[in-house]
Amino acid sequence: MKRIATVVLAGALMMSGCSLAPTYKRPGSVTAENWSSVQENASEADQGLASDIPWRSFFQSPALQQVVETALANNRDLKTAALNVQKTQALYRIERSKLLPEINAAGTGEYRKDFGGNTAETYTAGLAMPAYELDLFGRVDNLSQVALNNYLATEEARKSITISLIAQAANAYLQLTSDMETLTLSRESLETRHQTYELVDKSYRNGVATRQDLSQARIALESARVNTVLYTRLVQLDKNALVLILGTRNLEGIPMTANLEKSAVMDEIPVGLSSEVLLSRPDILQAEFSLKAAGANIGAARAAFYPRIALTGSLGYSSTDLGDLFSSSDAGAWGLGPSISIPIFNGGRNKALLKAAKIDQEIAVVNYEKTLQVAFKEVADALAARETLGRQLEAQDMLVQASQEAYDLSLRRYTEGVDSFLSVLDAQRSLFASQTTLIDLQRQELANRVSLYKVLGGGLEDQAKASS
Repeated sequence: MKRIATVVLAGALMMSGCSLAPTYKRPGSVTAENWSSVQENASEADQGLASDIPWRSFFQSPALQQVVETALANNRDLKTAALNVQKTQALYRIERSKLLPEINAAGTGEYRKDFGGNTAETYTAGLAMPAYELDLFGRVDNLSQVALNNYLATEEARKSITISLIAQAANAYLQLTSDMETLTLSRESLETRHQTYELVDKSYRNGVATRQDLSQARIALESARVNTVLYTRLVQLDKNALVLILGTRNLEGIPMTANLEKSAVMDEIPVGLSSEVLLSRPDILQAEFSLKAAGANIGAARAAFYPRIALTGSLGYSSTDLGDLFSSSDAGAWGLGPSISIPIFNGGRNKALLKAAKIDQEIAVVNYEKTLQVAFKEVADALAARETLGRQLEAQDMLVQASQEAYDLSLRRYTEGVDSFLSVLDAQRSLFASQTTLIDLQRQELANRVSLYKVLGGGLEDQAKASS
């Protein structure tokens, strides 16, 4: 028995470190295909990384800072992600523990009496090692690597949810502020059109304005009333959406101002671009860890074709007298026994498991490549939007000024009896449309900054400091 145990242990030492998992190699074709298209829209003058900017520095207005802080503290999706991390960490510890032998303390007492009246007592106490698998072919270690990479993937998923939540909370607040500003504009337009209607009504009573002028003024008034009701509803829906994201019962304590320029101050985003910028995004790292887990699972499936050797052992005392259990020199005993299991026939189960593991790896490769493609598209879209939104905002601002001048001129010409009321209505509609478009473009430009901050991995710097 000693000889067998010695041979087994020697074999274990010789085979230790043997792994049947394929060597990991990061897929690189998608990176090379997409990187040039992203760099076309990146300014060479830009320096630094968005991922290095804490969100408290990026969101410079106290209102946005409070919104993001509240969301990070209360959002249910983020809490679920954190719990999933704890769960996968525990599962990894379970698999990792299998690399070490399990030792238990045990004690027994037995009393027997045969039909002849003879009695016998047996007492034992000691340590026992249940079947401990010698991981000759890396099965247990690969399963541990699967659990480790699943844990790391879940941690990256939590980071990805954090980044998305920061952007989601900021965009929800921007939408609310934008609609509040448009609601204020609608109310001002309603008041203006009400004054215009009274002016036309007075002119009609004096025989200056026509019945058609009065009808057109009434249409403009009711149209403004419809817009006011519409944006009143949108503001309430925006508040409900923000409450859900923040995970609070209401928006009490959240500063709200119907002015995007004052309540949504943000820093400019430096776009220091290299392939490593995107490869370090949490969603891409999550896909990569999942790919590594699939590779380790292949190693575990391959190991199932090879023998499994386990050791059982015990060390303790055994005596027929409880008083002599620990004092008698003859009571000590130990044992060590190996066991071997060789797969001979299982109906093709091991082959099917290996095939499934290889297919899982292929799926993980495809998912990794798709995640990369999505990341490149997100960055390219955000950069392209940044290039045009600034110029569009300048042009829209000039359009608002021109529309205001046209409205003032048409109203003056109408009151002087030079022009028809129809020109006033057209100028009113153009002015309101240009003003609402300007507000929406301002929101889009700010949302683009948030999007660029998100797709470049910004938002984790504060979290890293908080956890360190």
